[in-house]
Amino acid sequence: MAKRVFKHDILNAALSERPPAVLYHYTDQKGLLGIVRSKEIWASHHQCLNDAQEFLHAKGLIRGEIERRLESAAPDARSLLEAMRSTLSGAGMEEVNLYVAALSMDGDSLPQWRAYGGAAGFALGFSAGRLVLPEEFTLARCVYEPAEQEELAKAIVSEVEDLAAQIGAVGRRNLDMAAWAGLLGLLHNFALIFKHEKFHEEREWRIFSRVLMDIAPALPVDGNDKLDFRLGRSMLTPYRRIPLKDNRGHMPLHEVVIGPNPNKEQSRRSVQSLLNSEGGLAHVKARNSDVPYRNW
Repeated sequence: MAKRVFKHDILNAALSERPPAVLYHYTDQKGLLGIVRSKEIWASHHQCLNDAQEFLHAKGLIRGEIERRLESAAPDARSLLEAMRSTLSGAGMEEVNLYVAALSMDGDSLPQWRAYGGAAGFALGFSAGRLVLPEEFTLARCVYEPAEQEELAKAIVSEVEDLAAQIGAVGRRNLDMAAWAGLLGLLHNFALIFKHEKFHEEREWRIFSRVLMDIAPALPVDGNDKLDFRLGRSMLTPYRRIPLKDNRGHMPLHEVVIGPNPNKEQSRRSVQSLLNSEGGLAHVKARNSDVPYRNW
C-alpha cells in the first residue's frame, strides 16, 4: 500500500488500490518475443496513445467541477477557482512527458484481440502483486464510471483549495501560482487513469510515470537517461523501458494466452517452446483463447 500523500483519502486510494492477482498485456508476435527475451515492457509517451482525447477528457471533468463551484462561490473562493479555470485554459497541460503501458484484468477479451492481436495475438499474464516497478512509475486502475470520476474531480479541486489555504496564498500572483502548481501536479498524477466509459470493456490498469524531465527537443538529455524511440503510424514514438521483475529479480510471468488463431495447437506448442528456452520461464504455461473469433 502506497503511503498517504494527499489530504483526501479518495485520491490516495486511487493510486494505492491493490491490483488483481494477474494483469494481462496484449501484444503481437514481435512484442511477445521482445518482452520474453528482454524481461521488460515499453511505456509509450502519453501523447502517442490511441485515444488522443484522454488528457482532454480529464481536463473537462475538472473544468466542470470548477464551473459548478463558481455558481455559488464566495468572493475569496471565487478568485482561486477563476485562477484554476485559467490554468486549465493555458498551455502546459499536455506539453509534459508522461509514459504509459497498458494492462488488462481480462486475459481473453474479444475487443482486445480485435484491437491488438490480429491473427497472431498474445496476452501475457503477469502476477501483479509481485511486480517491483522503478521508483518513477505507478500501477493504478483506470476509472470509467462517471460517478467515480466526478468524485475524484471534486477531491482534486478541493485538494488545490486546501493547498492554497495551507500556504496562505494572498494576492493574485500567489493565487495563480497555487492554482498552476497544485492543479498541474494533480492532473499529472491522475489524468491518465480517467478514461471515457465507452472504453470500460478494456478493464484497464496502467503503469504510468510521473513527469519526467526528458524534453529532448528543448534540452539535451543526459546519457544515463537516454530516450528510446520506435516506429509509429505517422511519427516516431518516444518510450521508456520498464524492467519486469519481482523482489528476487525474476520476471513474474504467470501465463501466456494465445489469441484466436488458425493453427491453435501449433501456436501453443511454439509459445511453450519459447518459454522453455528462456531462463526462469519454463514453469510458465501457454494456453489458447476460448473466444470464438475468426479474422483469417
